[in-house]
Amino acid sequence: MLELLLLLTATGLALACDRRLGFGNPFQIYFLIWSLIFFAFYLFRETFVAVPMEYLLLMLTAKALVLLLLLVIRIEFSNQTGVNRHPSFNLRTHLIAVAQVSVCFAAPFAYLRAKELAGGEDIFTVVGYITLRSEMTDGGGQIGFLAYFSILSYAVTSLTMLAYKKKAAGMLRLVFSSVVSLFYVYLSTGRTNLLLLFSLMLMPLILLEFVRVKSAIVALFFVGLIFTFVAAMTAKGISLEAGFSENAISLSENLRAYTVAPFLAMSELMQTERTAEWGANTFRFAISVMHALGVIEQPPAALIRDYVFVPDPTNVYTVYDVYFRDFSYLGIFIPPALLVFHWWLYRQGRKIGGRWVFYYAASVYPLAMQFFQDQYFSLLSIWIQVGLWFWIFVVPERSIHEELRPRHA
Repeated sequence: MLELLLLLTATGLALACDRRLGFGNPFQIYFLIWSLIFFAFYLFRETFVAVPMEYLLLMLTAKALVLLLLLVIRIEFSNQTGVNRHPSFNLRTHLIAVAQVSVCFAAPFAYLRAKELAGGEDIFTVVGYITLRSEMTDGGGQIGFLAYFSILSYAVTSLTMLAYKKKAAGMLRLVFSSVVSLFYVYLSTGRTNLLLLFSLMLMPLILLEFVRVKSAIVALFFVGLIFTFVAAMTAKGISLEAGFSENAISLSENLRAYTVAPFLAMSELMQTERTAEWGANTFRFAISVMHALGVIEQPPAALIRDYVFVPDPTNVYTVYDVYFRDFSYLGIFIPPALLVFHWWLYRQGRKIGGRWVFYYAASVYPLAMQFFQDQYFSLLSIWIQVGLWFWIFVVPERSIHEELRPRHA
């Protein structure tokens, strides 16, 4: 059965790489991610817990549904006359400049708050950074309203990157904006925030065909270096005091726990007897708001799950976790259905441009994180912020054939 999963995802990846669909389309990303996960599990399956055949069959059905969607889209796409190769977009450069100043102004205050959470320790040391992460993940500490500037910073850097490629902004401004955004990523103590920033910066360039495969690979390499740095600062997989061989072993174990292990953790979750929670997890954001306003007494479901050993310890259960807890086995088919939404955003971005380019870029983040945990409804507040900022900063589309006229800010 595992071999069938590998064959199906590899087939889906090959079909999604059709040049007519475009580089960076959602099916390409989906099948690439899951192919890598299944391949890694296949290679090291003897070192993991056994997976029931029923679970593999359920996953095979979910992936087959996505493959069916891809086949339908390919047939429909082949009947179309062509694709707009130069989607339009215009930026409100003055508002972007104001936002850039705002995130810079807020950065020192965010630093002071983070240092306070770290008990006065320097957060640029390993001890201070681990203390900060522990307080934010286990102690319930938050940076507060200053955290909203991080999403704003990501949006500004995404737009500045595109402006730079169109020669509407200088390199110095781009570097400065990127450094500020990376600072906010660092304060979040979460490596996944780096992936969100990376998606917002790179995917618009891919969609608008400013960069090709080689450039994307180089960008991934630098993202990997930053991931390694954060891992060293949090002592997760890498220790500055350990040798190369020890760090290599530790890093490989950490990668297992954050890549293949969630897939197996979901298998363990499905084997436990539980009743459907009917939206308590999927609609957590709405429940949180109503609970904070005193409309309901029910508190929101916890975002941090219990650990399970597969045998590596992990407390993430792939994207299927939320929907399975709420809707039992029917929930397994919600994430595959979301590919329709991803494809719609992708087509809007390629045909029209404008805000749709950035909306699709943002959607790549939860798509790429499906192997890890749900980032769709669980991060609804972030998607509202992302949608709002790009709605403000990007001028509405006027014509799919309009070309961007460089504007200097």
